[in-house]
Amino acid sequence: MMPSPVPFRPRPPWLGGTLQTLRALRWPWPARLPPGHRLWLPMADGDALAAMLHLPAASAARPLAVLVHGLTGTEDDPYLRDAAAGLLRRGFPVLRLNLRGSARSLARSTSHYHLGRHEDLAEALAVLPEALTGQGVVLAGWSLGGALVLNLLARDEESLPAILGAAAIGPPLEPEAAYAAIDANPVLGRALLALYRREVLAVPANDLPDPLRRAARQAASLMEFEAQVTAPRFGYPSLAVFFEMNRPAAALPRLRRPTLLVMAEDDPLVPVSMMDAIDWAECPAVLPLRVAGGGHCGFYDRGEESLAVRAVGSFFEGLET
Repeated sequence: MMPSPVPFRPRPPWLGGTLQTLRALRWPWPARLPPGHRLWLPMADGDALAAMLHLPAASAARPLAVLVHGLTGTEDDPYLRDAAAGLLRRGFPVLRLNLRGSARSLARSTSHYHLGRHEDLAEALAVLPEALTGQGVVLAGWSLGGALVLNLLARDEESLPAILGAAAIGPPLEPEAAYAAIDANPVLGRALLALYRREVLAVPANDLPDPLRRAARQAASLMEFEAQVTAPRFGYPSLAVFFEMNRPAAALPRLRRPTLLVMAEDDPLVPVSMMDAIDWAECPAVLPLRVAGGGHCGFYDRGEESLAVRAVGSFFEGLET
């Protein structure tokens, strides 16, 4: 049965899905955070992921919250900083993780993330010291980061530290529909493609030969970019195979750890209709939260914290009881 929408009263001036999205992705004054500790988490192939660790003001035996950004994002995205601030207030140590090839990880990257590169999350978690993971780990991912979290948990890596649960906010459950919506958006779609192209080409990659670089420069849409660059670059015979092998919706029935899924009805980039075809009775570990508004990764309502921060914070606190 499809979950009933959760009521949503947007916080002025962030009225409507587009403004909610812009507030989440590009608000120039993000939440303040206490000083953190820069970590570099080594990958098996010699690359490393940049991460920023924050410890709560008062020591508490709480799991480490690992937060993962979305497409063209970094640890500094407003929605990620908002979530980090909210979880720190609740006593969680927080690690903001930067994906391979993103701006913060660029200095030690020779390749790039993509929809199916969840093994990078597995390697990053595996190298974290026991001092950080001894109380367990909770994961939260936004947009593409949420897709990576879902696909990771569906694989159930034995080498990972104890993952108590996870949250995915606005993940592209059905990639074809999400990419089509992005490409159809004349403002946000063009901006995302331009940022993604620049990010990919900025990496001194050892797996991006000249023909793929030319294809990256010429791609007229995000769908075309993934078909002409990402799929062949990483060994997928076609875009259809790339999507099918990394489809987050297919991961949901395989999840065994408690997982919060938050989607907005007015998301301009990831259509909420993706939830309609899912048999939720076959996904017992998933708590689907369909919100009447909030845009893409926004959810800024009348509360002091966004609805997403409150939902994720409460969900993670409940995992400890």
